[in-house]
Amino acid sequence: MSIRVRLGTKDDIPALVEVECSDVEEWYHFSPEGRGEKASYDELSSLERVMHGGPWMDPEALAEYWKVIERLGIIPLVAEIDGKVVGHLDVVFSDELPLGRFLYLDVLTVHKAYRRRGVATALIKEAEGLARERNVDFLLVQPEKYEGPSGLTYRSCGFKKAFDVYQLEIHIGHPRIPSGVQLASIPQVQEPPLRTHVMMCGWGNISKKTWDFGVNPNVEMLSAFSQHMLALCALKNETKYFFHVYQKLFQRTKGSLHLWSPTPLNQKFLQDVFQAAKTVASWLGIKTLTTKTIERYVAVLEKLGFSVRSKAEPYLVKRLR
Repeated sequence: MSIRVRLGTKDDIPALVEVECSDVEEWYHFSPEGRGEKASYDELSSLERVMHGGPWMDPEALAEYWKVIERLGIIPLVAEIDGKVVGHLDVVFSDELPLGRFLYLDVLTVHKAYRRRGVATALIKEAEGLARERNVDFLLVQPEKYEGPSGLTYRSCGFKKAFDVYQLEIHIGHPRIPSGVQLASIPQVQEPPLRTHVMMCGWGNISKKTWDFGVNPNVEMLSAFSQHMLALCALKNETKYFFHVYQKLFQRTKGSLHLWSPTPLNQKFLQDVFQAAKTVASWLGIKTLTTKTIERYVAVLEKLGFSVRSKAEPYLVKRLR
C-alpha cells in the first residue's frame, strides 16, 4: 500500500466532503432554537450539514470556504491511496506575536475506513517538509484531544506540549462605554495586526485565522440562526485595540470575546477597553462573556474581573531548530 500526498485543489471538493462525512453516524435538522429531529444527509440544507463539522460537510459550503483558503494562503494537503482521496490536512504559515514564524496545522481528517494505515502520519510529515523548505522555526497544532487519537498521533510524530489554554468567564452587569474610549467598525481591508498586537483573548485558533473569522463572518449563517456579532476597533488615547464579540449559537445570553492589544500591555487602558467590550456585548443581549487565553495572560485577565473556569486542550509544538 502506497500513500501519496499532494496539494489539494477545488476538483477534490467532492472527495474531501466524503472524507469528512465518513465520521458522522447521525444527521439532524437545525434551527435558531438548536438541534432538531434526525434526518438523512439529502434532507438537510447546506447550512444544516455545516453544523455537523464545518464547511467540509457540504460541497457548496466548501466551495465558498475555498475563498478563505485562498485569502489566507492555507495549503490544503490531500492523501491518496490507489488514486482515492482518503485524508486531508490544512496548514497555514503565519508570523504573529507572541509566537514568531511558524506553520500551523489546522484541520486533519482521515476517512473512517482508512485509519491506522499511516495516512495522518504521512500528511504530518509532508507538512514538516513544507515548514523546513520555508525555514520557519516550528510547527504548531491544537489537537482535538491531547489524550485522544489526534494528540497521540502528533506526539508520536515528535510534537510536545507547548502551552496550556484556559477557559475564562466574566459576568457583564450594566457597563457603559468609558470616557476617553471611541469605537469604530473594522473595515475588511484592515490588515491583521499580527506583528503589532497580541491576541490576549481568542485562543481557539491562531491569531491569523481568528482575525479573519471576525472581519469576514459567514453572514448567511448569522442570519439563519439569529446570531449576532460585532468586530470593532477601540481607540484609547490614540492607541488602537481590536475586539470581536460573538453571541453563542443557541445560547443568546452567552458570548465569546476575542481581543488584540498592543504591547507592552497597559493595565489601565485595558480596563477601559474591556469595559467597552462588555458594553458592546450587553447591546447584543449577552450577560456572560467567555474567552480562551494562554497562561501568560491569565493573571492580567483575572485583574480585569475574569475567572478561570477550566482548561481547554493545549497547543503542541515541534521545533525545527
